[in-house]
Amino acid sequence: MANVTVTTGANFIPELWSDAILDYAERKFSLKNKVTDLSSMLSGGGDTLHIPRVDEESASQKSADTAVTYSANTDGKTDLSVDQHFYSAKRIEDIVRVQESADLFNMYAKSMGYALAKKVENYIALLIQSATANDVTLSADNTFTSALIRSGTQKLMDAGVDYTQDAFLYASPGAYNSLFALDEFSLANQAGRVSAHASGSQGEIMGMEASYSVDWDDDGTTGDETASIFTKDSIVFAMQIAPRVQSSYDIDYLSTSVVVDALFGASLVQSAGDTAGQIVNFNNP
Repeated sequence: MANVTVTTGANFIPELWSDAILDYAERKFSLKNKVTDLSSMLSGGGDTLHIPRVDEESASQKSADTAVTYSANTDGKTDLSVDQHFYSAKRIEDIVRVQESADLFNMYAKSMGYALAKKVENYIALLIQSATANDVTLSADNTFTSALIRSGTQKLMDAGVDYTQDAFLYASPGAYNSLFALDEFSLANQAGRVSAHASGSQGEIMGMEASYSVDWDDDGTTGDETASIFTKDSIVFAMQIAPRVQSSYDIDYLSTSVVVDALFGASLVQSAGDTAGQIVNFNNP
């Protein structure tokens, strides 16, 4: 039987890389899975989605023998541009040897998959933090109190938002750790209402899934967003090129070039200064 060489193994090498890199990318996605995904609307092509914002309607009283009154459509729209194109590329010599070592292969695949997923997550995080209408200033750096969280949820309730439905709290590691001092957080987790890593969440606070992320700052800089509450409806997201893995063998270098890329976009549904934006940011004093 002939030995498997780099050349004869070229047919299965791309599939191995693709499966591994995409698996690691999916493991890293958290924020992406908690916003409104409109990727299916891009199946027909194009680079911009124009999404109607359907405002809340009011009912009118009907009197006998009178015609109904029709209101004009004055709803606004959200423009979602799919213009963020990122990639991770690597040229690896002796590719068959790499695949003979599961540890080394996994290290490369993990590095590339995570690199792309982190770009997507960071983009969404910065978009959330750009909302300014419902800011809450903490009393001390990266430190929550029950009253401050209630101040945030009050802003959502004033806007008619049920924060117990599809609302999430993301915090910097420092701010997240301060939650452990609050009964509302610790008792919820002791009761087991949220599994330790379900859907990227690590706990629950006042009916909301709570998670931590390094995309929120805890360096204590005045005005930095150290945590946010947002709803699934506050952000729209679309990915036109889902993480795509391509590879080719270069015989001159006896190596395989592997590239993973993604094309995506995201947008606030409401403007950053709109109190109806369904986002609350907690800032350091």
